[in-house]
Amino acid sequence: MPTYAYTSSIDFIDNLDFDYLETYSFQRGQEFEEKRIAWTNEFKELTHWEKKKSGLSELEEARFNELMNEVNSQQKLIVENGLFHITCQKMSTFKYTDEVIDRLKAILRTEIVDIPGWLCSPLYRDAIVFYNNKHEIVSALNVCLGCEYMQTGSFHFINADAKTYNLLFDFFKELGHEVEHKYKS
Repeated sequence: MPTYAYTSSIDFIDNLDFDYLETYSFQRGQEFEEKRIAWTNEFKELTHWEKKKSGLSELEEARFNELMNEVNSQQKLIVENGLFHITCQKMSTFKYTDEVIDRLKAILRTEIVDIPGWLCSPLYRDAIVFYNNKHEIVSALNVCLGCEYMQTGSFHFINADAKTYNLLFDFFKELGHEVEHKYKS
């Protein structure tokens, strides 16, 4: 049984030792959305045949398992094998001394009064990757502005105030991310 861990956005940023960061946008665009719909439909069809016990061929079984990962799991920027998600696009890079870093820290240090509790599954489309001076990843913060969730790894979530997500929306938008919605909390 997995153990879920929750860290406040304040503790997350205050205890993070990094030298620079990069922002990424992923799982976006019409082509991706069309693929996601097609994958979902294909998965439903294979699920139907799986339930009927008519048996899937070895190839269909492999495709079923591949689609189960795409359709039924929260895709993060850095996938299980340590590679970046196939749809990711690096948007910006900032050194630790850049003013943008101070702004991000202020956003993540927003007092936590109202933690959002949507009942949807996050679709992470924005991420921030923090690096040390050896260019090694220290942490990756996946952000879903729609469901107001943040996650650094499997079963490790970051709690933040609802206002934080509005500030992150503006932050990503100003950096050129094609954020879709501004949710009012």
